[in-house]
Amino acid sequence: MKNTLITMVGAMAALVSFSSVLQATPITGSIGFTGTYIQNGGTLGDLTTATSMNINSTTVGTATGSFASASLISFTTPIAVNPATGLTTLWSVLVGTTTYTFVATSEAQNLTSPSALHMLGTGVIHDGNAADDTTGTFQLGFGVSGGSFQWQSTAAPVGAPDGGSTILLFGAALTSLTFLRIKAKA
Repeated sequence: MKNTLITMVGAMAALVSFSSVLQATPITGSIGFTGTYIQNGGTLGDLTTATSMNINSTTVGTATGSFASASLISFTTPIAVNPATGLTTLWSVLVGTTTYTFVATSEAQNLTSPSALHMLGTGVIHDGNAADDTTGTFQLGFGVSGGSFQWQSTAAPVGAPDGGSTILLFGAALTSLTFLRIKAKA
């Protein structure tokens, strides 16, 4: 009985320590960029004929959650349009000592007119710790007036960690079953 109890306590300690290793901190919040662009290809000022956009003079507009106090490191340039293809890492920002990057996983160009072009899609936001990777969505719009663009993205966590309570409940259930088994043998 004593050896069984020691084994169960050891197993519970292993379960608790294992659950703490699996914990992740989801990336939260949103970030927006604004700036200017130069149209490549086609008739200047007619965005339906553009082939790509070179991004210039980019600044962080709004930033919330994990991105609060972000400063821009880089924004991908050029960005292919008509059709929107080839996007991978779209931007990187620095918050304190953490670098966040956004990698597109899907994209669509849902509006193209002579004066406006709009893209949207999904992606994964990284912070250097793979366990924290978080899915997010983005919108990117270009407008002819002023040669400006605007980017918006939001971290959209799929599920937050439960702090280990699930594994603790599982361990408690196993412990109870073991005690019932010992009692039944006695």
